[in-house]
Amino acid sequence: MAVYPSVDSLNYLIELFNMRKREMFSRALLVLLVLALIALPVFAGNALEGKKAPDFTLKDISGKRVALKDMLAKGPVLIDFWATWCAPCKQAFPHLKVIHEKYKEQGFNLLAISIDNTRSVSKVRPFAKSQGWDFPVLLDTNSEVLKKYRGSSVPHTVLLDENGMVVKVWIGYHAGEEVEIDAEVQKLVDAVKGK
Repeated sequence: MAVYPSVDSLNYLIELFNMRKREMFSRALLVLLVLALIALPVFAGNALEGKKAPDFTLKDISGKRVALKDMLAKGPVLIDFWATWCAPCKQAFPHLKVIHEKYKEQGFNLLAISIDNTRSVSKVRPFAKSQGWDFPVLLDTNSEVLKKYRGSSVPHTVLLDENGMVVKVWIGYHAGEEVEIDAEVQKLVDAVKGK
């Protein structure tokens, strides 16, 4: 005698299958949403390339006001948004310091813009001094300038030519990208020398 499942048990199995499908769809949708949110800053940063950089004036760690337009008058500028609590920033800075040393006599400037908030900003000056930085270290405690440059996290590095046009944007730090940054800076310095 064959035993057949009841209609109720078949309906239960169908409902269970449908629940699993909805759960898998929801998970897939969540994964796609997370990936989109991760990718958004990359596309937003790249949207600046080829456009005029937003101008700004910020105070440095000594309280002196520094304007981007004044720095651009000297030549190309590399802006690096960072924070004292940011480990990738600390990995990138030794390389950026080397690039600054290599090209500073040719009009190139590096601006280190800290986004440390009011609770951690007191750590910026001692940190910069301990690293022996001889380039301007500016304070953007409310991240307004970072937002103008379509940044949402640090490090966020933006290269400007002497006319204030955004040449390239790097989001995050990836070992070896300093070679690309160096090459881009070299091109800009050579272009200024050729004028």
